Amino acid sequence: MDPRSRVEAFLADYAAAHAQVKPLFFPPDDEGASAGGHSAVFSGPRKRRKNKDDSGPDPFDAWSQAMHAVDVAHRTERSWAERRYGFSSECYYGPQSCKVERVEEYGNWARVRVARTGGQGRPIIEFVLRNDSGDWLIDRLDEYHDEPGLPLVPEGRRGKWLQAPDGMAPYEDILLNPEVDSPNPGALFHDGWARDPVDEFELARQVDETEGPQWQRALAEAQRRSPVRRVRVQTIGSFPHGGLLAVGDAGSETTMMYSCALRVPPGDATAQALLATIETKQGPYERVAAVRAVLAAGEPVRWHAASLFPGRGTAVGVDSGTAAIVDAAAYVSMTQREWWTAWNTFPERRWENMVMFDCGTGPIGVMTSSGWGDGIYAVYWGFDGGDCPVQLMIDYGVVQEAVAPPLGHLRP
Repeated sequence: MDPRSRVEAFLADYAAAHAQVKPLFFPPDDEGASAGGHSAVFSGPRKRRKNKDDSGPDPFDAWSQAMHAVDVAHRTERSWAERRYGFSSECYYGPQSCKVERVEEYGNWARVRVARTGGQGRPIIEFVLRNDSGDWLIDRLDEYHDEPGLPLVPEGRRGKWLQAPDGMAPYEDILLNPEVDSPNPGALFHDGWARDPVDEFELARQVDETEGPQWQRALAEAQRRSPVRRVRVQTIGSFPHGGLLAVGDAGSETTMMYSCALRVPPGDATAQALLATIETKQGPYERVAAVRAVLAAGEPVRWHAASLFPGRGTAVGVDSGTAAIVDAAAYVSMTQREWWTAWNTFPERRWENMVMFDCGTGPIGVMTSSGWGDGIYAVYWGFDGGDCPVQLMIDYGVVQEAVAPPLGHLRP
């Protein structure tokens, strides 16, 4: 197929698969099935079967199999993998709502622009195709609110984004609160074992007071009994920076990305993740427990909560299940297309839980899954004995403290 025909065939097959699977999620007798915009997430659809004893097909399995078949038919092998998909009652892609506007060919590479005229999703879609084996296949699917060539942050606003506003408290005044912050969060980064944090909200339901001797005894006992799991440090890659770093949810573009108030000497940063082993009935898997950028040699001897601006405190919010540490100036200098290219590594390849943030011209930071998902996560600076910042860290709260190996795991 030529690029236009391939995209049109993908749209038709996607719509056909959606129509075939939709009754499994929204049966005809579902009173709300006719209302638009319903969506089903991984925890289960609104109404899946008529009777509890009905042993019909699982909708998510059927949808994942249908999408996998569409991917195999129309996409390059490196751009698809078997995975679970969310489902919406409105079809995301189809010939009724998506119209091809323009086709650009450059040798064995092509870009097809599609306009979305209705339904869910962003109004501009770009299909990137490759012809490496005698046939055009879709390698990437990108969506935009605005024209892809526009800057992520207009040039006139970049200076304000990269400069602390007047009235910000001096960085030296923002210290760790020992009651809520780990006095040594960097100790989590080691190959060995770590203890889970205590759910203090759940504990408070079992104890008559939330402060005082009784609470302290209950908290100490809960911490002693908290599960212990294996952890290890994984180096992801390195990236250059100009001395000003930004942290936050890169999936928000700039809405939930914040510059650090502290500037550091320019240089190269090494990105590392702390991986914690999670045991399940299906077998163990690793989850990112924290991520850090190592800025210079030397171990931190003290830690500060990182001040973020403009006026956003010392923690980052996450709404996409991912968080990033990036070079701030390089991040805001990207175009919409460059941002999407870097960000889309996660939505398109969900089996990866840590990648370098790279729009194709070289990494400008690191992006990882954020612990247990969406939430608010503390950010810390680590300082060496000479009072120089040597590490920047986001703690996802999966583990709380490093501990000795449990019995049965001690080395002889």
